[in-house]
Amino acid sequence: MPSKGTRSKRRTTRLIHAARQYTDYGFVNPAVYHASTVLAPDLATYESGKRPYTYAVYGTPTTRALEAAMCELQGAHGCRLAPSGLAAISCVLLAFSRSGGHILISDSVYGPTRRMATGMLARLGVEAEFYDPRITAADLAGLMRPQTTLLFLESPGSNTFEVQDVPALTAVAKERGVACAIDDTWPAGWFFDSLGAGCDVSIQAATKYQVGHSDALMGTVCYTRDAASAIEAAHTELGLCVSGDDAYLTLRGLRTMEVRLERHQKNALKVASWLKERPEVEEVFYPALPGAPDHELWKRDFTGASGLFSIALKPVPEKALHAFTDGLELFGIGASWGGYESLILRFDPHRAGARTATRWPLDGPLLRLHIGLEDPDDLIADLDAGFGRMKEAS
Repeated sequence: MPSKGTRSKRRTTRLIHAARQYTDYGFVNPAVYHASTVLAPDLATYESGKRPYTYAVYGTPTTRALEAAMCELQGAHGCRLAPSGLAAISCVLLAFSRSGGHILISDSVYGPTRRMATGMLARLGVEAEFYDPRITAADLAGLMRPQTTLLFLESPGSNTFEVQDVPALTAVAKERGVACAIDDTWPAGWFFDSLGAGCDVSIQAATKYQVGHSDALMGTVCYTRDAASAIEAAHTELGLCVSGDDAYLTLRGLRTMEVRLERHQKNALKVASWLKERPEVEEVFYPALPGAPDHELWKRDFTGASGLFSIALKPVPEKALHAFTDGLELFGIGASWGGYESLILRFDPHRAGARTATRWPLDGPLLRLHIGLEDPDDLIADLDAGFGRMKEAS
């Protein structure tokens, strides 16, 4: 370990050593606290409100360690944990919504975010308006109203991977006193400085790359000082909390996240480049791939890419598509992503309600791939065999 007074300022080192104040007796990792009640030594102490821990809903040394590490990762003033990515998103939406208010949400947002906005928020009297994820700052300004309270971004967008001009869009919101939040899950809080780009709140579905092993659910909300009162109040009022075991697994995964992301990115670039040359593929939607949509904007704002992207196939019969996906040996068919394993799913951008501000221009199947930590040549061979089956079934 570095000697006192020589602590490195490099992000990698800071992340590895973050939150060590929550360990004791020389152990490298914090203890896992299984707790609800926290006893006070006497009534006066209990009523003072000055204890560091009062009830497990409001934090334990294990959860505080994860919050501190996430603040280090994202350069945040504070962090609050939620039992899933969607719970974290819902906390933020509720924190900045009010009855009669208006919020702006990217049209390529995560599906459950849309469902929360058009469901519960609508019932509470909040109007959610969806906008083209490639909107210009001038056009966004035209959508702002006196009652607009939140701009909600996601970049790249879920499933279709549009990259938003976050600094330009947040500048418009800032001029009007509108809070800005972003679902920052794809770059894992590592490849994009969302708070530095003007966002007040950065949300992670930490189930993905922070956990990294498909064995725990976690959401995090990192925020600036200006957003602290709104987020902390909503988090407390909703009673959001996580288990010590899940917090520990997330913190453990966080320590190795950078090296895993490097492999995910390397593998994804190789597989995406190969797919780009396939005659069955209409388009590859991976912003890190030269020539892909929004590549230049990605290159300006991001320092790297995760392992998630989509491909649009040329139109094929349904039975041929199933022959392709169902016979894959190394790509699992299942929700989520960010673990060490590769996954594939279909997303239908033409489905009613999937997009409301924009129309998806392609007719062929859209497949989302998460490229895991397997040898990329094996993944390519698996996909190649799948295309063979698809051709035979067409």
